[in-house]
Amino acid sequence: MGRPEKPVNSAGGLVAQFASELRQLRAQAGNPTYREMAQSAMFSPSVLSSAASGNRMPSLPVTLAFVTACGGDEETWRQRWLAVTGGYMRLPSRLPGRPAGGLPYPAQLPQRPRGFIGRATELAWLQAPGDTPIVISGPAGVGKTDLALYYAYARAAEMTNGQLYADLGAHHAEGVPSPYDILDGFLRALGVPADQLSGTLDHRAGLYRTLLAERRLLVLLDNVWDERQVRPLLVETDTSTTLLVSRKRLLGLRDVRRVHVTPLSRADSIAMITVALPPTVTAGPDDLDRLAEFCGDLPLALDIALRRIALRPHVILRQLLDGWHQNGNALSWLCIGDLSMRESLRSAYLTLSQPAQILLHWLARTSADDVSPLPSEEDELADELVDAGILSHAHHDFAGLRLSPLVRAFALDMAGSISRDLPAVAGSLRAGY
Repeated sequence: MGRPEKPVNSAGGLVAQFASELRQLRAQAGNPTYREMAQSAMFSPSVLSSAASGNRMPSLPVTLAFVTACGGDEETWRQRWLAVTGGYMRLPSRLPGRPAGGLPYPAQLPQRPRGFIGRATELAWLQAPGDTPIVISGPAGVGKTDLALYYAYARAAEMTNGQLYADLGAHHAEGVPSPYDILDGFLRALGVPADQLSGTLDHRAGLYRTLLAERRLLVLLDNVWDERQVRPLLVETDTSTTLLVSRKRLLGLRDVRRVHVTPLSRADSIAMITVALPPTVTAGPDDLDRLAEFCGDLPLALDIALRRIALRPHVILRQLLDGWHQNGNALSWLCIGDLSMRESLRSAYLTLSQPAQILLHWLARTSADDVSPLPSEEDELADELVDAGILSHAHHDFAGLRLSPLVRAFALDMAGSISRDLPAVAGSLRAGY
């Protein structure tokens, strides 16, 4: 028998009433301990206990996890949660930027990822209580955006004032979007009249922070190029959530939470293949493993490969894989429509300094997949390659570095234009930069 639970905070109003109802549900389930509930809820006992304390309104994911652990009906409690937060979080009409005339709140998230596989550890980390902003980083093609979107859609129902989205990548015709431009779009979406949008970047950033501090909004900033792009967009708030997606870890940002995304486990890769592979394709277990290895367990590469295979639904997968291996045309084959593994790697490559590019070409020519310890003078360049998602850690304990087969193929392809310089490159690397 554990210690008696503290009474619900009677000063909590609607929140206290909601907590009392959660406790009644738990009592009807036989009063399982919070530790027992945590085994199925994917939230810690302390988080579940806090949900029924009445001190603050629990998030929707925490509420539904609590309800499921007690055998309650999720949809009934979802509606109950929305009803309570609709009254509890309602904003005064005098606040600037509140949509008027019946206009809807912004819902700017791109299409949700269908057939999302794996990432249980990362999702549990994202769902755990903690401050935002959150930086989701990882190499090209690893599925950072899909993870962010999957999590964002899971949170969308509780973000009762809408969702904002911006792609900050460098592929726009007019160049990398500036914070000023991003704020212009966000403030208009939040209902700020055009005549209130004049002013400096600081003026717009201040207005944006004021609005987010008073609302329940989810903001997803995708393909972040560097820290300067997003500093004016970061907000101190207990009600809104900001997600930053970048190949870089954005180490220049202080007071953010970070999760680094790595390639899928082989089991999850094979699960992704199994779900999407046409039933008419002839394939054995070894063939599925070879396809996952060929794609480096990267969701983008797997997605492209599976779409290409679907164009030939009666193919024998072993023969197809043998052909790729013999022809050495993996990157050329991993392209369909506007999706290209080569272009994804190229965009990461172009962020590197010239010395880091040279080191990459040299490693592709001279090393095995597991990169041997580099001389200390090259550590800074190796860090740059890791931060750009070109090199990855070979082990979960971050010991050693690894150059994936797809990155090696890309680097060798790019190295053709500078092959005449490689003898000098080797000497330069030994001398340090």
